[in-house]
Amino acid sequence: MTPVQASERHDALHALADQLKRNGDLTGALGRYREASDILRGVVDADAPAAAQLAALAQTQERIGEVLIAQGELTGALEALRAELELRRHLAAADADDGRAQEDVARVGARIAEVLVLKSAIATLPGNGASQRPGATAWNLSAVAGALEQQGNLGGALALYREGLAIRRRLAAQSPDNVAWALDVSWSLSGLARALAARGDLAGALACLTEALLIRRRLVERDSGSSQRRLDVSWSLMALGEVLARKGDVVDALSAFVESLQIRHGLSAADPDNQGLRCDMAVSLTRVAEVLLAVDDRAGALRALGEAREIVHALCARSPDRTDWRDDLAALDRQVAELSAP
Repeated sequence: MTPVQASERHDALHALADQLKRNGDLTGALGRYREASDILRGVVDADAPAAAQLAALAQTQERIGEVLIAQGELTGALEALRAELELRRHLAAADADDGRAQEDVARVGARIAEVLVLKSAIATLPGNGASQRPGATAWNLSAVAGALEQQGNLGGALALYREGLAIRRRLAAQSPDNVAWALDVSWSLSGLARALAARGDLAGALACLTEALLIRRRLVERDSGSSQRRLDVSWSLMALGEVLARKGDVVDALSAFVESLQIRHGLSAADPDNQGLRCDMAVSLTRVAEVLLAVDDRAGALRALGEAREIVHALCARSPDRTDWRDDLAALDRQVAELSAP
């Protein structure tokens, strides 16, 4: 491949990666950015590169670093950012009068410092000492990750979720019969999926949720009489359905919501006084209705909303002081009325 062909191929892959990133597919974007970088790196390492080639490669390294930060992969992000910094320094040295090039060097250096601070914060979290009980570090990491997520610091949250997940995976691998540790892995995967979805990486979120669901299904197989294990599966199915719906995969989303509803219906039938389960059923029915509306099944959506309304109406009758349920009932009344209108 000639240098010109390499540059053209790099630019095409970079543009494709940008589009994937805008569409929320960070995993796919990262693969294309890395492929683009490898192609142009071969030219840069073999020949005396033009400034335009160095600048293009630096931009691709920047993108790789930022995607890895968004995914919580701080070690890989630092490697990419340091590679970018080296390229920026070459560009600045080649033209000492280029103020923009000097600013780029300072910017990348500051970004590296930010990532190092985050890595340091992870390393000094309570629970990293040897005296802590097994899994304590993971719990601390998850707690801080949740706080960062609520503050909108999704990059930091992702890093901590991944760190906690790695710890829990090791514990679960050491004791494969330990139900609690297997369940902890599923919770870490669910938290990571939530943060990935918030960053727009729906493919990454689906991978995590699918693995979490598989773990929880296996736990049900080991203890089929446990209502809690079956409820865990229903929650995983709901989370999976939400991400599938965001991706526009309404068929699989509906399947996940319906299976979750069936589990909750069975659990509620066995424990009719459990208001939480009844409320969960109403939530599932509402999501089923929304997906059915998306595929123009108004009759099916109306049936689901009507059933949800009956459940919430009964809940309000038993607990008239619950203003949130009264609000839910009013919203369902409006939806049913709209769908019933000719």
